[in-house]
Amino acid sequence: MESETIFELRGVSYSYLGKIDALKGVSLKICCGEQIAIMGANGSGKSTLLAILDALIYPTAGKFCAFGREVTEGLFDSVKEDDFRSYFRKRVGFVFQNSDVQLFSPTVYDEVAFGPLQLDLSPEEVRVRADEVLEFAGITKLRDRAPHTLSGGEKKKVCIASVLATNPDVLLLDEPTAGLDPRTQFWLAELLLEIAQVGKTVITATHDLEIMEQISKRALVVGEDHRVKVDAPSRDVLSNTELLLDANLIHRHMHHHAAIQHQHLHVHQEEHSHNHV
Repeated sequence: MESETIFELRGVSYSYLGKIDALKGVSLKICCGEQIAIMGANGSGKSTLLAILDALIYPTAGKFCAFGREVTEGLFDSVKEDDFRSYFRKRVGFVFQNSDVQLFSPTVYDEVAFGPLQLDLSPEEVRVRADEVLEFAGITKLRDRAPHTLSGGEKKKVCIASVLATNPDVLLLDEPTAGLDPRTQFWLAELLLEIAQVGKTVITATHDLEIMEQISKRALVVGEDHRVKVDAPSRDVLSNTELLLDANLIHRHMHHHAAIQHQHLHVHQEEHSHNHV
């Protein structure tokens, strides 16, 4: 049986102030239950694409459709469309790259409970939902802590838990591994796999090839020309060295030992750390 098409982009472009191109001519379909990585170097437009999928911004050209409806600024601003806007926000959750942008409640428990409180649940249902998500994310011990006192990894866990508490069908994550220690990166990969296994759609914008290999089956590679260069299985993308070089996701480092020239491929990662490929 064919999966439900949840997102469709037809010739979508986006430019800031009508002058600075961020995306050009993107056409694609995303179906329910897919695990997708949006790959690209910094500034390629992958975060812009993710923001369009969350209806935080709207295409300056082309069409974006979600759940069978074209999404426009007018649609989301219309009082008549409150039902669709509410339906969209319940089904789609977004985890921002900068956790501090997302956190605002006095305690971790309040942060996680905030979303369910907007869903017309009873106080008891909210408490049960929040407690379950805190346990699922492994952050029950943080429930009474103020979010601003947490480490970067702990903040990321709280952000993800607060989104999962509304039980969205689609989870969008923008550079979720940025600044995380290896243990938290492993936790994140395991969590996203668990979420995908229960049928959720997980779409992650990243240039971290290691996490991409673990959490996605399909990869969209956005080039530095702001176009989707490749839409293919993740395994095929990872094995295409020339594509990764062209998209500025890895780079060649040449050096000499006596008369012998050696070539290494390096992955681009945050804080200038280098992994050999």
